[in-house]
Amino acid sequence: MKRKILLEMVVYPLALGIPLFALIWVKHGGMTIEWAIEVAVLFSLMVGSMVFFLARILEKHGYSRRDIKRIDEILEEHWNEPWDSGYLKYDVQHYIVYHLVLWGFLSVALLEFRSISLVIVAFIGLVFLLLMIYPIATTMGVWILALPLYFLGDKRSEDAFEFIGKTSLVSTLEILVIWAVSSYVSTKNYPEDVLRMFNAVVRNAEGFLILSILNTLFGFLGVYLSRGSGRRVLAIVLLSLAVAMLFVVWSIVKI
Repeated sequence: MKRKILLEMVVYPLALGIPLFALIWVKHGGMTIEWAIEVAVLFSLMVGSMVFFLARILEKHGYSRRDIKRIDEILEEHWNEPWDSGYLKYDVQHYIVYHLVLWGFLSVALLEFRSISLVIVAFIGLVFLLLMIYPIATTMGVWILALPLYFLGDKRSEDAFEFIGKTSLVSTLEILVIWAVSSYVSTKNYPEDVLRMFNAVVRNAEGFLILSILNTLFGFLGVYLSRGSGRRVLAIVLLSLAVAMLFVVWSIVKI
């Protein structure tokens, strides 16, 4: 049983993942001894991170973090559980695969940028872009979830309004910080592929900031106006904000 656990949890993901990344490395070209050493160091760091998170998973399932030393025995006890989210063996393999994919992504990024510091900067730029587009996802939630629930008279609309308001407020503050940092980085002498992400943030930040503010107003007005004003007034306000969001999204897409 322990051999089967080792095969399915570790060996199979490595056997499938490493050849795939190796093909990408060969196709990209430019592999050097220095790159190989850095990739090996990254792999050891990923293993350390994986052990840390697996220990936390064990703690989540009622074990001690020190039980990571006998994780094979614990997995054997849980081996007949469903292979689904929330169950121990699923969570364990999820984090193993996640770390393997992250290591592969970083190894390819090292081939492209030739420097760990540039990889880190590029990764930050990618994260900034992902955070920036959150207001668009929220706008979709406004039209697909919040408004239909409100017009159907579903009480869950209040939860939707509150969630949209709070997360959009955080997003608004994030965009201001991201905008400032990206403006600074875009003046530095980084490769064009790196600067392109930060320049995209700077170029679109104003539109996303306006959209995030509209989302914030929609959420909080949906919560507080529903307690002190008529349903017709609230409906007009919410629809006006939702339509304004669409115009802002259109202006962003056109850029």
